[in-house]
Amino acid sequence: MMIKKEELKENINFYSYSSLLIVLFCLMCSVRFLSASPFVEKGITSLLYFFSFSFFYYSFIGLLISLPCFLLSIVGLRRTAIFLFICCESLFFIYFVADTFVYQQFRMHLNFAMLQMTLMGGGQVVSFSASMILQILSYVLVCGCIALLCCYLIKRYLTKRSGIGLLATLFIVTGFLSVQVIFGVSFARQETQLTQVKQLLPLVRPLRFNKLLIKVGLVTPEQIYSVKTVTSSGRMNYPPKLNCGEGKGYNILFLFIDALRFDMITPEVMPNVYKFSKQSLVFKDHYSGGINTRHGIFTLFTGIPGSYWEASLQSKSGSALISALQQNNYAIGIFTGAPLTMPEFNQTIFADVPNLRLDSRGNTPLERDENAIYDFEKWLTTLPKGQRFFSFIFLDNVHASEFPIGKEYEIFKPYWKEINHLKLDNNFDRTEFFNRYKNSAHFADLQLGKILSSVSRYVDLENTIIVIGSDHGEEFNDNKLNFWGHNGNFTKFQAKTPLVIRWPGKGHLEIEERTSMLDIVPTILPEVLGCTNPINEYSAGLNLFSQDLKKRQFVYSSNYSQNAFIEKERIILINELGILNFLDNNYRPSKDKSIPVYIPKVLEETSKFSK
Repeated sequence: MMIKKEELKENINFYSYSSLLIVLFCLMCSVRFLSASPFVEKGITSLLYFFSFSFFYYSFIGLLISLPCFLLSIVGLRRTAIFLFICCESLFFIYFVADTFVYQQFRMHLNFAMLQMTLMGGGQVVSFSASMILQILSYVLVCGCIALLCCYLIKRYLTKRSGIGLLATLFIVTGFLSVQVIFGVSFARQETQLTQVKQLLPLVRPLRFNKLLIKVGLVTPEQIYSVKTVTSSGRMNYPPKLNCGEGKGYNILFLFIDALRFDMITPEVMPNVYKFSKQSLVFKDHYSGGINTRHGIFTLFTGIPGSYWEASLQSKSGSALISALQQNNYAIGIFTGAPLTMPEFNQTIFADVPNLRLDSRGNTPLERDENAIYDFEKWLTTLPKGQRFFSFIFLDNVHASEFPIGKEYEIFKPYWKEINHLKLDNNFDRTEFFNRYKNSAHFADLQLGKILSSVSRYVDLENTIIVIGSDHGEEFNDNKLNFWGHNGNFTKFQAKTPLVIRWPGKGHLEIEERTSMLDIVPTILPEVLGCTNPINEYSAGLNLFSQDLKKRQFVYSSNYSQNAFIEKERIILINELGILNFLDNNYRPSKDKSIPVYIPKVLEETSKFSK
């Protein structure tokens, strides 16, 4: 049945005004987010943007909620549409109010995982008293009444005003686009006084368009990649003030290879590192804090979960390791084949390093790695005699599966001459691809051999800690689920990495206990740099030499859209919507779907460093 023109105008007015009333409710509630944040201290401009963003963003969400209801109404199902709209509006109100309470307590937003853990956690997260249940029910009732009242007022007083609804819709869409553009420009210019709305408000997914802004000339690459000083009212309460005295004075050298699997340190693939491992501590069950470079390296230098990445990027918080090294007057040299601006390590873990080397010269990963090694060796020779140093070398050729052409480098045959990811599927024979990868790992081993030889000429090895590891693993359909590369799952082939540490006076030992990338910082700070703070003040990891490793129940890991708790027999995932998923070590559904007992600890450790 076709709807009349007058009824169509009324429907447009009804749903347009409903979107505005939804946001008025959200604006009133959003004050609660401000009360739990230092954002309010940033001045009138920040507050105006906060409320403008909240108004237009949630108005736009209101339009999205109302759209299917509007479509139902124009085909003659007006009562059904209004009933559905009131239900959706009520649920949104309930969610928003509940989220304000969750955020004030945990500094995180409500998601399905929290609901699941709360309702099914057996009281481990929240214990519901009778009065608390009654209060929750009263909030639910109030939200439902507000939704009904809004619809009643709009229906009675506003739907007859011809043309106003279309103007309201245009106003909402224009405002929504405007606050998105402001956010994108502010993010590119590192104006954190505005971009913190992303962390403060729930369901927010603002746009970023750095490349477009550079192309049209609104910002420069220098503005995007430079580091600005952030005041103490930033988003991170990290790192805390460290009490670091005169440590043992060891030099510290990190030699990391991007995407190196845990099973590559063999006499055939990496003979130099294998020989080195026989004089070192070898951690046999070591897991990265992330299955991508961003989270893997972030957790290496901070000792905190990768879920803090966005907050660190917003606040330019630096890292506990760099802070402690600077307190001990270490020379710091960072030499990477890939640029430090993608991911933005220059604005996170190395934000406090002056004169940071951002990238390498060269047109290929091999050339850029060579340049990084050359610059490291040159830097090493310029250090004053007796100067303690820390250096991080990060090679990229394995990530790209690149190695020079020549018989001395083509060890594993046959190998894939040209990588074509379109050919990869669950039935693809991985042999040639995997051989190519092993050839690249073999070449990286030759490079590490050169670095170790160079270091031995200029540095007292008996006074130097050398750490060899990787940011994440690399899968070649090992689990027969058509996973290739990394950032796809949290099985050992992507999350487990090698860790070999030559530590003066400790000799060779193979450690079987599970360790984490988050454990590096809480080992070096007290053992080498003389930091006396309790470890839990600056890290969620453990000292690698602690007996607590035997009691460990899980390790953290992250990727761009999920966080994981990797246990001995299962992997628990939380995706960006907050939905829990229980898998076994082969990434099949786990029969054990019990809520883990360590959830209260997780809630504390993933929020304690947020302001």
